[in-house]
Amino acid sequence: MQNDISIIQFPNLPQVEVATNWLAKHRHQNPALEYALAHFLKGKIPPQARPAIMAIAHTSLTDRLVQDRIRGIVMAQSGNAVIALESSDQLTAEQLFKLSLPQGLPHKIQTSSQVKQWLRPRLLQHYSLEREHDSLVMVCTQAPDGGAGRWALPQDKPALQAYAEAYLAERGSGNLNQNWDDLIQQKRIAILEHQKQIVAVVKWGATLHQAIVVGIFTFPKFRRRGFAQRLMTFLIQKILEESSYPAIKLWVDSDNLKAIALYNSLGFQEMGTFYSGYFSSLK
Repeated sequence: MQNDISIIQFPNLPQVEVATNWLAKHRHQNPALEYALAHFLKGKIPPQARPAIMAIAHTSLTDRLVQDRIRGIVMAQSGNAVIALESSDQLTAEQLFKLSLPQGLPHKIQTSSQVKQWLRPRLLQHYSLEREHDSLVMVCTQAPDGGAGRWALPQDKPALQAYAEAYLAERGSGNLNQNWDDLIQQKRIAILEHQKQIVAVVKWGATLHQAIVVGIFTFPKFRRRGFAQRLMTFLIQKILEESSYPAIKLWVDSDNLKAIALYNSLGFQEMGTFYSGYFSSLK
């Protein structure tokens, strides 16, 4: 059956939605790709991050894309700044990865732990590895007790920009050009104050089926005082009570034991792992 794989390059929105639903039910975890596909469907990807390559691999016998015939999907930003890829088998994973090669070096690749096993040997053979990490994927379906915080307001924007800058400086990822007005209006960013000062911030978004927590951050001088736990509890309660999403997903580096312990205390359960690898040059 693998010899009958077809590739749809630059699929239309209904086809992307079918592939997104396939990924949500896929046995391996790839929340970064699931999140990116949801943003693509909702038209929320900024111009600089729009995919230069998008393709769906399938074995459908007709022109109509069928969910259970999908074998994989890939999204690659311009210049392969980020390649997000998922597949059901090694042959399809390799075929989808090959589509990105004309763009050059794969600077960052995100995939499930299973596809990692298929692609990583080839990546190490041809490219120099800068760093890599496995992330633990966790899901929460029940709100814990307690919590404190509020939704961000327009007057919080200077503090939110300071948060974005601090997050980028410390974590090495993030976006300094956030549309704070949209996030505030949509209640997608929550903050916790202490003595009239914002001490912790967290954002959330969504796939087609679940809420996704991203960018939780406590300013350094306020850490180890329980602020992150209180704010996360507030956010979980609000999402589960006020939105239509039945579950909340996040991912965390598998060696970040303190964060994992925090999320476990909030009721998050481990669902699997996914991989991020960063590469710098051809060998």
